[in-house]
Amino acid sequence: MKSLFIAGASGFVGRELLAQLDPAEVSRAVCLSRRGAEGARSVAPRVPVEWVRGDLAEAASYERHLRGVDAAINLAAITGKAKREEYFRANAQAVSTLARVCKAARVERLLHVSSVAVKFPDKTRYDYAQSKEEGERFARESRMRFSIVRPAIILGPGSPAWKGLATLAFLPMIPVFGDGRTPIQPIHVSDVAAFLRLIVERDLFNGSTVEFGGPQVITIEQFLQKAHVMRFGKPAPVLPISMGLLVGMLSLLEPLFHSILPLTVGQLSSFRYSGVMASNDLREERLALMKSLDETLRPLCAKDGK
Repeated sequence: MKSLFIAGASGFVGRELLAQLDPAEVSRAVCLSRRGAEGARSVAPRVPVEWVRGDLAEAASYERHLRGVDAAINLAAITGKAKREEYFRANAQAVSTLARVCKAARVERLLHVSSVAVKFPDKTRYDYAQSKEEGERFARESRMRFSIVRPAIILGPGSPAWKGLATLAFLPMIPVFGDGRTPIQPIHVSDVAAFLRLIVERDLFNGSTVEFGGPQVITIEQFLQKAHVMRFGKPAPVLPISMGLLVGMLSLLEPLFHSILPLTVGQLSSFRYSGVMASNDLREERLALMKSLDETLRPLCAKDGK
Protein backbone atom coordinates (compact mmCIF):
# COMPACT_ATOMS: atom_id res chain seq x y z
CA MET A 1 0.00 0.00 0.00
CA LYS A 2 1.13 3.56 -0.71
CA SER A 3 1.31 6.61 1.52
CA LEU A 4 0.45 9.85 -0.29
CA PHE A 5 1.15 13.54 0.11
CA ILE A 6 -1.60 15.59 -1.55
CA ALA A 7 -1.22 19.34 -2.03
CA GLY A 8 -4.52 21.11 -2.63
CA ALA A 9 -6.47 18.23 -1.11
CA SER A 10 -9.35 20.42 0.07
CA GLY A 11 -9.91 21.89 -3.38
CA PHE A 12 -12.38 20.96 -6.11
CA VAL A 13 -10.47 17.96 -7.51
CA GLY A 14 -8.78 17.09 -4.23
CA ARG A 15 -12.04 16.47 -2.39
CA GLU A 16 -13.17 14.07 -5.11
CA LEU A 17 -9.85 12.25 -5.14
CA LEU A 18 -9.97 11.71 -1.37
CA ALA A 19 -13.48 10.30 -1.72
CA GLN A 20 -12.22 7.78 -4.29
CA LEU A 21 -8.97 6.55 -2.76
CA ASP A 22 -9.11 2.81 -2.10
CA PRO A 23 -8.07 1.78 1.45
CA ALA A 24 -6.74 -1.44 -0.05
CA GLU A 25 -4.29 0.59 -2.15
CA VAL A 26 -3.54 3.65 0.01
CA SER A 27 -2.60 3.40 3.68
CA ARG A 28 -2.81 7.13 4.48
CA ALA A 29 -2.86 10.59 2.94
CA VAL A 30 -0.99 13.61 4.24
CA CYS A 31 -3.07 16.54 2.97
CA LEU A 32 -1.69 20.05 2.64
CA SER A 33 -4.19 22.90 2.74
CA ARG A 34 -3.92 26.59 3.43
CA ARG A 35 -6.78 26.09 5.90
CA GLY A 36 -5.41 22.93 7.49
CA ALA A 37 -8.04 20.74 9.13
CA GLU A 38 -10.66 23.42 8.47
CA GLY A 39 -10.51 22.36 4.84
CA ALA A 40 -11.74 18.91 5.81
CA ARG A 41 -15.30 19.97 6.57
CA SER A 42 -16.57 19.19 3.08
CA VAL A 43 -14.32 16.16 2.52
CA ALA A 44 -15.30 12.53 3.04
CA PRO A 45 -12.04 10.57 2.74
CA ARG A 46 -11.99 6.76 2.66
CA VAL A 47 -8.44 6.52 3.99
CA PRO A 48 -6.80 7.91 7.15
CA VAL A 49 -5.91 11.57 6.62
CA GLU A 50 -3.46 13.88 8.33
CA TRP A 51 -4.27 17.53 7.60
CA VAL A 52 -1.38 19.97 7.46
CA ARG A 53 -1.83 23.74 7.34
CA GLY A 54 0.68 25.26 4.96
CA ASP A 55 1.69 26.71 1.62
CA LEU A 56 3.30 24.57 -1.08
CA ALA A 57 5.79 27.33 -1.86
CA GLU A 58 6.96 27.37 1.78
CA ALA A 59 8.85 24.15 2.42
CA ALA A 60 9.07 24.67 6.17
CA SER A 61 5.30 24.38 6.51
CA TYR A 62 5.20 20.73 5.39
CA GLU A 63 8.65 19.18 4.81
CA ARG A 64 8.68 17.23 8.08
CA HIS A 65 5.40 15.56 7.11
CA LEU A 66 6.92 13.91 4.01
CA ARG A 67 8.71 11.17 5.93
CA GLY A 68 7.53 7.76 4.79
CA VAL A 69 5.54 9.13 1.84
CA ASP A 70 5.69 7.13 -1.40
CA ALA A 71 4.19 9.65 -3.84
CA ALA A 72 3.33 13.35 -3.94
CA ILE A 73 0.28 14.60 -5.85
CA ASN A 74 0.21 18.29 -6.67
CA LEU A 75 -3.30 19.68 -7.17
CA ALA A 76 -2.53 23.10 -5.74
CA ALA A 77 -2.84 26.06 -8.10
CA ILE A 78 -4.04 29.62 -8.46
CA THR A 79 -6.63 30.07 -11.20
CA GLY A 80 -8.99 32.87 -12.17
CA LYS A 81 -7.61 36.41 -12.02
CA ALA A 82 -4.41 37.07 -10.12
CA LYS A 83 -1.19 39.04 -10.44
CA ARG A 84 1.55 37.55 -12.60
CA GLU A 85 3.88 37.02 -9.64
CA GLU A 86 1.14 35.19 -7.73
CA TYR A 87 0.58 32.77 -10.62
CA PHE A 88 4.28 31.98 -10.92
CA ARG A 89 4.77 31.60 -7.18
CA ALA A 90 1.88 29.13 -6.77
CA ASN A 91 1.90 27.33 -10.11
CA ALA A 92 5.62 27.18 -10.90
CA GLN A 93 8.02 27.98 -8.06
CA ALA A 94 5.94 25.89 -5.66
CA VAL A 95 6.46 22.87 -7.93
CA SER A 96 10.23 23.40 -7.80
CA THR A 97 10.06 23.69 -4.02
CA LEU A 98 7.96 20.54 -3.72
CA ALA A 99 10.38 18.55 -5.90
CA ARG A 100 13.38 19.71 -3.88
CA VAL A 101 11.74 18.84 -0.57
CA CYS A 102 10.54 15.48 -1.87
CA LYS A 103 14.03 14.53 -2.97
CA ALA A 104 15.40 15.45 0.44
CA ALA A 105 12.74 13.26 2.08
CA ARG A 106 13.36 10.43 -0.42
CA VAL A 107 9.89 10.66 -1.93
CA GLU A 108 10.42 9.10 -5.35
CA ARG A 109 7.17 9.78 -7.23
CA LEU A 110 5.45 12.98 -8.33
CA LEU A 111 2.04 13.32 -9.98
CA HIS A 112 1.67 16.91 -11.17
CA VAL A 113 -1.71 18.20 -12.36
CA SER A 114 -1.35 20.87 -15.03
CA SER A 115 -3.92 22.38 -17.41
CA VAL A 116 -5.28 22.34 -20.95
CA ALA A 117 -4.09 25.95 -21.15
CA VAL A 118 -0.51 24.75 -21.62
CA LYS A 119 -1.57 23.47 -25.06
CA PHE A 120 -2.72 26.84 -26.34
CA PRO A 121 -0.54 28.05 -29.24
CA ASP A 122 -0.29 31.63 -27.98
CA LYS A 123 0.22 32.21 -24.26
CA THR A 124 1.76 35.67 -24.63
CA ARG A 125 -0.91 37.46 -22.60
CA TYR A 126 -1.93 34.48 -20.45
CA ASP A 127 0.08 34.50 -17.24
CA TYR A 128 -1.82 31.52 -15.82
CA ALA A 129 -0.94 29.32 -18.82
CA GLN A 130 2.68 30.46 -18.75
CA SER A 131 2.96 29.63 -15.06
CA LYS A 132 1.45 26.17 -15.57
CA GLU A 133 3.88 25.53 -18.42
CA GLU A 134 6.75 26.54 -16.14
CA GLY A 135 5.39 24.21 -13.45
CA GLU A 136 5.49 21.34 -15.93
CA ARG A 137 9.12 22.14 -16.69
CA PHE A 138 10.03 21.97 -13.02
CA ALA A 139 8.26 18.61 -12.72
CA ARG A 140 10.22 17.23 -15.69
CA GLU A 141 13.50 18.52 -14.30
CA SER A 142 12.83 17.13 -10.82
CA ARG A 143 14.73 13.86 -11.43
CA MET A 144 11.83 12.11 -9.74
CA ARG A 145 9.64 9.43 -11.24
CA PHE A 146 6.85 11.67 -12.47
CA SER A 147 3.70 11.91 -14.53
CA ILE A 148 2.03 15.11 -15.67
CA VAL A 149 -1.73 15.26 -16.20
CA ARG A 150 -3.45 17.93 -18.30
CA PRO A 151 -7.22 17.93 -17.78
CA ALA A 152 -9.66 19.73 -20.05
CA ILE A 153 -12.31 22.04 -18.54
CA ILE A 154 -13.36 20.29 -15.32
CA LEU A 155 -17.05 20.40 -14.40
CA GLY A 156 -19.09 19.23 -11.44
CA PRO A 157 -20.66 20.69 -8.30
CA GLY A 158 -18.50 23.57 -7.13
CA SER A 159 -16.49 23.78 -10.37
CA PRO A 160 -14.62 27.11 -10.61
CA ALA A 161 -14.77 26.94 -14.43
CA TRP A 162 -18.53 26.39 -14.41
CA LYS A 163 -19.23 29.61 -12.55
CA GLY A 164 -18.07 31.77 -15.43
CA LEU A 165 -19.59 29.54 -18.13
CA ALA A 166 -22.94 29.43 -16.34
CA THR A 167 -23.00 33.22 -16.14
CA LEU A 168 -22.84 33.33 -19.95
CA ALA A 169 -25.13 30.36 -20.60
CA PHE A 170 -27.99 31.55 -18.41
CA LEU A 171 -28.27 35.06 -19.83
CA PRO A 172 -31.40 35.85 -21.90
CA MET A 173 -29.09 36.38 -24.86
CA ILE A 174 -25.91 34.28 -24.94
CA PRO A 175 -22.76 36.28 -25.74
CA VAL A 176 -20.39 34.30 -27.95
CA PHE A 177 -16.83 35.55 -28.28
CA GLY A 178 -15.52 35.04 -31.80
CA ASP A 179 -17.27 32.61 -34.15
CA GLY A 180 -18.28 30.20 -31.35
CA ARG A 181 -16.80 27.22 -33.20
CA THR A 182 -13.85 26.61 -30.90
CA PRO A 183 -14.05 22.96 -29.78
CA ILE A 184 -13.90 22.02 -26.09
CA GLN A 185 -14.00 18.67 -24.32
CA PRO A 186 -15.33 19.14 -20.76
CA ILE A 187 -14.72 16.36 -18.25
CA HIS A 188 -16.48 15.54 -14.98
CA VAL A 189 -14.43 15.95 -11.82
CA SER A 190 -15.09 12.33 -10.79
CA ASP A 191 -13.45 11.12 -13.99
CA VAL A 192 -10.38 13.31 -13.45
CA ALA A 193 -10.07 11.92 -9.92
CA ALA A 194 -10.47 8.37 -11.22
CA PHE A 195 -7.60 8.85 -13.67
CA LEU A 196 -5.37 10.25 -10.92
CA ARG A 197 -6.26 7.34 -8.67
CA LEU A 198 -5.42 4.80 -11.39
CA ILE A 199 -2.05 6.41 -12.06
CA VAL A 200 -1.21 6.01 -8.38
CA GLU A 201 -2.59 2.48 -8.06
CA ARG A 202 -0.81 1.24 -11.20
CA ASP A 203 2.39 3.12 -10.45
CA LEU A 204 2.28 4.91 -13.82
CA PHE A 205 5.01 7.38 -12.93
CA ASN A 206 6.77 6.91 -16.25
CA GLY A 207 7.75 10.45 -17.25
CA SER A 208 4.73 10.89 -19.50
CA THR A 209 2.38 13.83 -20.05
CA VAL A 210 -1.18 12.61 -20.47
CA GLU A 211 -4.31 14.57 -21.37
CA PHE A 212 -7.81 13.81 -20.20
CA GLY A 213 -10.99 15.18 -21.75
CA GLY A 214 -14.58 14.02 -21.56
CA PRO A 215 -16.36 11.63 -23.95
CA GLN A 216 -17.74 14.40 -26.18
CA VAL A 217 -16.20 17.24 -28.19
CA ILE A 218 -18.52 20.22 -28.63
CA THR A 219 -18.12 23.81 -29.78
CA ILE A 220 -18.24 26.53 -27.17
CA GLU A 221 -21.45 27.95 -28.67
CA GLN A 222 -23.12 24.53 -28.68
CA PHE A 223 -22.04 24.01 -25.09
CA LEU A 224 -23.49 27.30 -23.87
CA GLN A 225 -26.69 26.71 -25.81
CA LYS A 226 -27.03 23.16 -24.44
CA ALA A 227 -26.71 24.47 -20.89
CA HIS A 228 -29.30 27.19 -21.57
CA VAL A 229 -31.80 24.69 -22.96
CA MET A 230 -31.29 22.38 -19.98
CA ARG A 231 -32.02 25.26 -17.65
CA PHE A 232 -34.89 27.00 -19.44
CA GLY A 233 -36.24 24.40 -21.85
CA LYS A 234 -35.65 26.44 -24.99
CA PRO A 235 -32.69 27.94 -26.88
CA ALA A 236 -31.62 31.55 -26.51
CA PRO A 237 -30.65 34.05 -29.19
CA VAL A 238 -26.90 34.44 -29.62
CA LEU A 239 -25.01 37.72 -29.47
CA PRO A 240 -21.76 37.38 -31.50
CA ILE A 241 -18.94 39.54 -30.20
CA SER A 242 -15.92 40.17 -32.41
CA MET A 243 -12.85 38.55 -30.87
CA GLY A 244 -10.60 41.18 -32.42
CA LEU A 245 -12.66 44.01 -31.01
CA LEU A 246 -12.83 42.41 -27.56
CA VAL A 247 -9.10 41.70 -27.44
CA GLY A 248 -8.39 45.27 -28.50
CA MET A 249 -10.65 46.76 -25.84
CA LEU A 250 -9.29 44.54 -23.08
CA SER A 251 -5.71 45.31 -24.13
CA LEU A 252 -6.40 48.98 -23.55
CA LEU A 253 -8.32 48.51 -20.30
CA GLU A 254 -6.28 45.82 -18.54
CA PRO A 255 -3.36 48.00 -17.46
CA LEU A 256 -5.75 50.40 -15.74
CA PHE A 257 -8.66 48.25 -14.58
CA HIS A 258 -7.31 44.69 -14.27
CA SER A 259 -8.84 44.11 -10.84
CA ILE A 260 -12.40 45.00 -11.86
CA LEU A 261 -12.63 43.63 -15.39
CA PRO A 262 -14.76 40.47 -15.66
CA LEU A 263 -12.07 38.73 -17.75
CA THR A 264 -8.67 39.31 -19.30
CA VAL A 265 -7.18 38.77 -22.75
CA GLY A 266 -5.53 35.64 -21.43
CA GLN A 267 -8.79 34.20 -20.14
CA LEU A 268 -10.28 34.59 -23.62
CA SER A 269 -7.90 31.84 -24.76
CA SER A 270 -10.46 29.15 -23.97
CA PHE A 271 -12.76 30.79 -26.51
CA ARG A 272 -9.98 31.17 -29.09
CA TYR A 273 -8.00 27.91 -29.01
CA SER A 274 -8.99 24.26 -29.22
CA GLY A 275 -9.50 22.46 -25.94
CA VAL A 276 -9.55 18.99 -27.51
CA MET A 277 -7.25 16.59 -25.71
CA ALA A 278 -4.99 13.90 -27.13
CA SER A 279 -6.19 10.38 -26.39
CA ASN A 280 -4.26 7.77 -24.43
CA ASP A 281 -4.61 4.14 -23.40
CA LEU A 282 -5.91 4.90 -19.90
CA ARG A 283 -8.68 7.13 -21.20
CA GLU A 284 -9.69 4.65 -23.89
CA GLU A 285 -9.82 1.86 -21.33
CA ARG A 286 -12.18 3.83 -19.08
CA LEU A 287 -14.17 5.65 -21.78
CA ALA A 288 -17.38 3.62 -21.35
CA LEU A 289 -17.43 4.44 -17.62
CA MET A 290 -17.02 8.19 -17.98
CA LYS A 291 -19.89 10.59 -17.39
CA SER A 292 -21.45 11.90 -20.59
CA LEU A 293 -21.75 15.63 -21.17
CA ASP A 294 -25.50 15.46 -20.55
CA GLU A 295 -24.95 13.63 -17.25
CA THR A 296 -22.39 16.23 -16.28
CA LEU A 297 -24.47 19.27 -17.20
CA ARG A 298 -27.93 18.20 -16.07
CA PRO A 299 -27.44 18.66 -12.30
CA LEU A 300 -25.51 21.87 -12.87
CA CYS A 301 -28.32 23.32 -14.96
CA ALA A 302 -31.14 22.37 -12.61
CA LYS A 303 -32.90 25.33 -10.99
CA ASP A 304 -31.15 24.57 -7.70
CA GLY A 305 -27.84 23.69 -9.40
CA LYS A 306 -24.69 25.60 -8.52
